[in-house]
Amino acid sequence: MKSNNKIFLTGLLTAAVLAVGSVSADSRGGASGYLVDSEGNVVRSSGGDCWHDSSWSADKATVVGCDGVVLDPKVEVIKGEGTGLVAAVNIPAASLFAFDSDVLSEDGKKAIEDYRKTLRPELAQAYAGVVVGHTDSTGDPKYNLDLSKRRAENVRQYLVSTGVDADKLRILGRGDKDPIASNGTAEGRAQNRRVELVVIGEVRALDAFRFPSVALFPRRSGELTAEGKALLEKNRQDARDQLSRATYIEVVGHTDDVGDDDYNLDLSLQRAEAVRDHLVSVGVDPSKIATVGMGEGMPIASNNTPEGRAENRRVEVLLLGRMK
Repeated sequence: MKSNNKIFLTGLLTAAVLAVGSVSADSRGGASGYLVDSEGNVVRSSGGDCWHDSSWSADKATVVGCDGVVLDPKVEVIKGEGTGLVAAVNIPAASLFAFDSDVLSEDGKKAIEDYRKTLRPELAQAYAGVVVGHTDSTGDPKYNLDLSKRRAENVRQYLVSTGVDADKLRILGRGDKDPIASNGTAEGRAQNRRVELVVIGEVRALDAFRFPSVALFPRRSGELTAEGKALLEKNRQDARDQLSRATYIEVVGHTDDVGDDDYNLDLSLQRAEAVRDHLVSVGVDPSKIATVGMGEGMPIASNNTPEGRAENRRVEVLLLGRMK
């Protein structure tokens, strides 16, 4: 085992639950005052408007997503659990690439395999693998940022060619932003030129902010509402220390299982990207953030009830604490 291989656990956030709204329902399990289908879902027009039944009145406008109603949403702040192991290894860039090149050499491929043997859990069983490129501080910062990302992407492509699931792999290019040694010496600069492989065993290892989609987006839309931006901003302010310390931020969109799989996957990615773009616009470092659309692939509740489907329609901001 190489001496610079390390095992890390994530830092913890303080758990908190904000406010939660309710949805009124009649004895059939549908929403009172609204037309519902056989599964209790509110029937909507092609334009997305909720259809009223003959009993509807203004006091029954309590269904989130209908008639402009956005109730005070339940936003969970979930601390990562120490049992969800995170492993990381630093590989010197000189072992992988020729000077100023992003082309992975044959020796570099062998080096990845040698280092990968030390990582547990294996990528095949892990929630995700993050490939992070780094440079020293020599040269133009913009160039370094681009080079680090290209190198990370080529390591990712090699891992995919060996059979690693492409959907499990994320890439970041950090340029010269995360030195592990002084850039004042040749030896220090050599240490800073590296590619880091981070394996996240389980999603529960990551601290999480969980937002109901209805609190952020109009129905079937990937464009943040003004209310959604305000909700994100409130939580960003509350978590600014954690966001600034995080080594890695993953924004993940999720849907329920209603509708076309490909549509849901695309919508979930659009929503993740919209949240990412907002975070970047208010000052979060974009080189730390990856976006993922999971579609209906990671439910946290049953899709057999309206309540369960509402829980599954969500966006999560996952944080990996700074490694020490």
